[in-house]
Amino acid sequence: MEVALLPALYAATLFVGAATLFLVQPLIGKLLLPLLGGPPGVWNTCMVFFQFLLLAGYLYAHHSIRAFGVRRQIALHAVLLLFVLAFFLGAVFLSGTPVPVWAAILPEDQDYPILPLVVLLAMAVGAPFFLLSTSSPVLQRWYAATDHHTARDPYFLYAASNAGSLVGLLGYPLILEPALTLQQQQWVFLGGTVLYMLLVVGCAGVVLGRRRGAGEGLAGLPLDPKAAGAATPPLPRPRLLRWVFLAALPSCLLLGVTTHVSTDLAPVPLLWAVPLALYLLSFIVVFSRWPLTLHRLIGRITPALLLFVVLTLLLQASEPFWLVVLLHLGALFGVCLICHGELAWDRPPAEHLTAYYLWMSLGGMLGGVVVALIAPLVFHKLGMVEYPLALLAAALVRPRCMESGTSRPWEGTDLLYVLMLLAMAVALVLGVSNWWEPPHEADPTWYTTYRWVRGGLIFGIPAAAAFALARRPVRYALALGALFLAGTFDRGELGRTLHMERNFFGVVRVTLSPDGHFRRLVHGNTIHGQQRTDDPPERPRPMTYYHAKGPMGHLFQHLPAQRLRRVGVIGLGTGALAAYAQPGQEWTFFEIDPAVVRIAQEYFGFLAACRADRCDIVLGDARRQLQRRQDDTFDLLILDGFCSDAIPIHLLTREAFELYFQKLAPGGVLAVHISNNHLDLPPLVMRIAMDIDSQLAVRYCYDIASDEQRADGKTDSQWMLLAERETDLGVLARSPYWQKVPWTPGPIWRDNFANVLRVWKKRED
Repeated sequence: MEVALLPALYAATLFVGAATLFLVQPLIGKLLLPLLGGPPGVWNTCMVFFQFLLLAGYLYAHHSIRAFGVRRQIALHAVLLLFVLAFFLGAVFLSGTPVPVWAAILPEDQDYPILPLVVLLAMAVGAPFFLLSTSSPVLQRWYAATDHHTARDPYFLYAASNAGSLVGLLGYPLILEPALTLQQQQWVFLGGTVLYMLLVVGCAGVVLGRRRGAGEGLAGLPLDPKAAGAATPPLPRPRLLRWVFLAALPSCLLLGVTTHVSTDLAPVPLLWAVPLALYLLSFIVVFSRWPLTLHRLIGRITPALLLFVVLTLLLQASEPFWLVVLLHLGALFGVCLICHGELAWDRPPAEHLTAYYLWMSLGGMLGGVVVALIAPLVFHKLGMVEYPLALLAAALVRPRCMESGTSRPWEGTDLLYVLMLLAMAVALVLGVSNWWEPPHEADPTWYTTYRWVRGGLIFGIPAAAAFALARRPVRYALALGALFLAGTFDRGELGRTLHMERNFFGVVRVTLSPDGHFRRLVHGNTIHGQQRTDDPPERPRPMTYYHAKGPMGHLFQHLPAQRLRRVGVIGLGTGALAAYAQPGQEWTFFEIDPAVVRIAQEYFGFLAACRADRCDIVLGDARRQLQRRQDDTFDLLILDGFCSDAIPIHLLTREAFELYFQKLAPGGVLAVHISNNHLDLPPLVMRIAMDIDSQLAVRYCYDIASDEQRADGKTDSQWMLLAERETDLGVLARSPYWQKVPWTPGPIWRDNFANVLRVWKKRED
């Protein structure tokens, strides 16, 4: 091969390997979702499995090359290639698919089958994922053993690898998922892996086909491991720890931004991919000959972005939405460019390449494990505090090229300055909050103005004082910490927090509204239910989506209570629907989050006041729990298991609706809550219903609350009713309140196919 084509060959191989690697996790997630549902224990197990397998790939690359040298390691890698090929052949022969998911491994009586799940993952994708995870360190170390003039500094190839990751990340939800079924996606994964393996063989042939000397690689690097060890001084431990920190911090911040943007601001579908795309893009930029002048410029801009992000968190700002999102994403991108840029500038000689990537991988894994697994346990009463802590850590990091002249010894006046800033901020929070409260019937425009003016009065002056320390990282981080500490004294627009609980599902709070009239269940910044504080305990009135003057009130008013002997509800919330229960009935709530169950029982009175003969709560994924129930069980089944605009797709597939109808008794009714700001769900549900049985009766209601009703706690909502016959709906089938849904062509969601983009609301909707 021509020497000039070597970089293209290796870059293409790394690109294909990384793109294919990024297909694995969404693909296996889609395959497992119908089997296991959405318990966090399942998905945390998957995350840890892939994180450790990735680290294992880097360990293999480092120790195999260190022990055997490049030439003999190529022979070992050939054995790995053959093993993966045999893995695929065996999978296709035994299951007919390249990614076999052996459901028989999973026990029927466990919701969190950790060990069987690990075995299933290993049998499904373990070998190819391990091979793909070795790509960057192995191939770049091979490239360093060629005679190309760039071989002594092969790190530019890391940009190609991350470009492939970016294509895989965006290509799956935008191209593969909308166009292909899960079976077809598995063959794409097989094709990508086989193409990668062929390219790896070509890369190995380049190294083996050219010789320079008995003990020397083509770029002057020793091929004998003993010679390499003698010629290479060991890496100092502080440098290794710095690599770990610089890799861990962006990983922590990435997960914090993703959770905040997609949960607290707005659960817009696919928005989660944008922070990860910026994270990968930062690697592409800094390993593509990142100029020092730009590195220094980003180091000056990012502290200001961090301050703006801190202010948005303190003010609980969510509007204007795209401006707030851009601030969070901009700060993340700036921190990633600084940390990854420092890693790029501090890259060692090629002899230490595998160790370099190993320590970077360890840092990234630690960052992910801390946020995803440790933080929910440690901060279960404090909320999502790891994001603010990551921002404070980010304020400490600056490019080394900016260090000269920007630091001076710590002085007592610095601590005094920070303490004065804290005292001033706390005084402003308490003073303004007690002095100026919005009226209960606030005009929306006036209320927005009030929020920004109030926030400016409370945090504007302290923020300006904090920014005066921006050129001194430690002092600046302490000043931002003082702002966060002062912010804990602010009740915010959602009112005083009565209870806060955090688990792997997120942060759930119970708040008292600023006017004291409502006790609310809040997830992120979204109110998921409320109860009037002046309602009698024995008969609390349902609020929000379940108001007596809304679709649910209309449903229970016109369906005779004697018809509804057994009622099932997917999703508990505050338990407001229990207010409609009557003597002689049996109610069953299915709820996946144990924190929601505790809060509904302890802070809201709907369950305690339930008048049904029996009211049970079944904990676990609703679809899995329903599968264990007898058919023909429920006279009414209410599907309300969505968390704001976040959609658990496995509850809205054709197979899921078939299950719902199996569990309905003859003449039963299925009610589906389909309120969503981003997805147009009524046509989708209609198509699924008609695909199951074209004779099904389907009705739709879009209820808009009046100003008077909003003051009484009602919110807008959209509901659909489905039944086998028109007569099953009774007078509801003839009511103008419930309309027929016109059939429109489009996709039908199935367990093996769900096109989210095709049901996105048009702007005029």
